[in-house]
Amino acid sequence: MTVPRALTPLGAAWRVLALLACLAVLVTGQFLRSNDLFPFGVLDQFSSGTDPDGEVVNTCLQGQREGGAPFDIDFGPRSVGIARADVENTLPTIEEDPDLLAPLAAEYDRRHRDEEPLSVLVLCQRITTLRDGSAHGEAKFVEVTRWTAP
Repeated sequence: MTVPRALTPLGAAWRVLALLACLAVLVTGQFLRSNDLFPFGVLDQFSSGTDPDGEVVNTCLQGQREGGAPFDIDFGPRSVGIARADVENTLPTIEEDPDLLAPLAAEYDRRHRDEEPLSVLVLCQRITTLRDGSAHGEAKFVEVTRWTAP
């Protein structure tokens, strides 16, 4: 049987420093309201439930090609290069400057070279009303902001 060794002052200092660094990153993530420091970000998606008689807001993208009908575009690295949560975290900034959608349109076009480029990209929300925890009626479509190709 081995006898445990006493913790040296250097070992104790290293552990305290590591603990303080983790706490600093966690607190910074909370104040910046950012998930960039994952897993130390806000993680606010887990902090509250949905009111069973409230609304569920689903952020969405719609694209349109010159002369064509609008169509849904998925979020993600294989489509526009960004996750929906990352767009939702910066929604007020994108509303103020719709040109921030241009890189998403460019990424989508890069992945769909055989098709006409997007002329419009709409950041939208589908709002579903709940009654007793179940969807009630049709989802309401709301255009948040629109980017138009120059």
